[in-house]
Amino acid sequence: MPQIKIAVIGAGMAGLKAASTLHQVGMEVTVFEKSRGLGGRLASRRTDFGHFNHGAQYVTARNPGFDAFLRQATEHKAARNWRPNLHRGVIETGAVSPARHAADTLSKLDQTASTGTEGNLAVDHWFQGAPQMNKLIHPLIDAFDIKKQHRITAIEPSGPRRFMLHDDLDGSFGPFDGVIVSAPAPQTSELLRPLGPRFDPIDDVVMAPCWAVMVAFEQPLPTAFEAMLYPSPEISWAARSSQHEDVFHTRTPDPWILHASPQWSRDHLEDDKDRVIEKLLTALHTASGVKLPELHSVNAHRWRFARTEVTLGKSYLSGMNGRVIAAGDWCLGARVETAWRSGQTAAHAMMETLIG
Repeated sequence: MPQIKIAVIGAGMAGLKAASTLHQVGMEVTVFEKSRGLGGRLASRRTDFGHFNHGAQYVTARNPGFDAFLRQATEHKAARNWRPNLHRGVIETGAVSPARHAADTLSKLDQTASTGTEGNLAVDHWFQGAPQMNKLIHPLIDAFDIKKQHRITAIEPSGPRRFMLHDDLDGSFGPFDGVIVSAPAPQTSELLRPLGPRFDPIDDVVMAPCWAVMVAFEQPLPTAFEAMLYPSPEISWAARSSQHEDVFHTRTPDPWILHASPQWSRDHLEDDKDRVIEKLLTALHTASGVKLPELHSVNAHRWRFARTEVTLGKSYLSGMNGRVIAAGDWCLGARVETAWRSGQTAAHAMMETLIG
């Protein structure tokens, strides 16, 4: 029996979970990732004094399968618990509720409506990648092929049941028996729209942007909090970038991550980085009520597709007789857990189509 060949586009949590699941049943899997690194919004940036988790800050689990995955990752030193001293601040104008905003923002990818606090500590078990967030994906990486810096621009049917992929450098790959696309919804829609109206519902998904600022202070920021949820209308999340070192001795430089609120990010989407940095540092100064120490370094990153505001409403969407499947956190909600679940169910749907 010829080996079944599958292409997975996107090497975030959804794509790698799908790839790992299909590889484990003997399929030949090739993953295509447009970036140099893996993990998607489980992103970390290294510096000469440590790293910044400038995407998702932590994850939680309600699904037993994902909870087991996190426990296993913890046993293998790819994850660990995180219980920061948390300050819950104001909610931006027009917001529906603290819980809803906490559930939807990028920096709170895994905050759920049921999450509460015990004093200034979160009640839920929060997990971070160890030593940085993108290590959470390492338990999913296996002997399948991962092609980094390959931006797939087209999926071309090659006969009734096979597909060729084309990238932005005129490269062609395949043929493949099936394709799973796990990019953000707008990028997934752009790829799949030419394959027919079955994928039109992806256009109804709404994703919001997020500006992230990575700032290192020469001296520790003089605040009792390690993390702040909506400390101001401009900022949805501010947190010390944990290095999992001695909690009693804050090291210097002191690295912090700031995530702008969705509306502020929309309003300032095309601003240059210097202007974004200036405004968000001013907002941090006002919200924290302390004088900001001198800057050691500062940078900004713009996430155009950061959080899901309107979901697909199902865990995946398939077309082309079940051989092309769209998956991602945007299917069910902006949480790392929903990305994992979407990748898993997409893989199972592909298995059902190809091997019954």
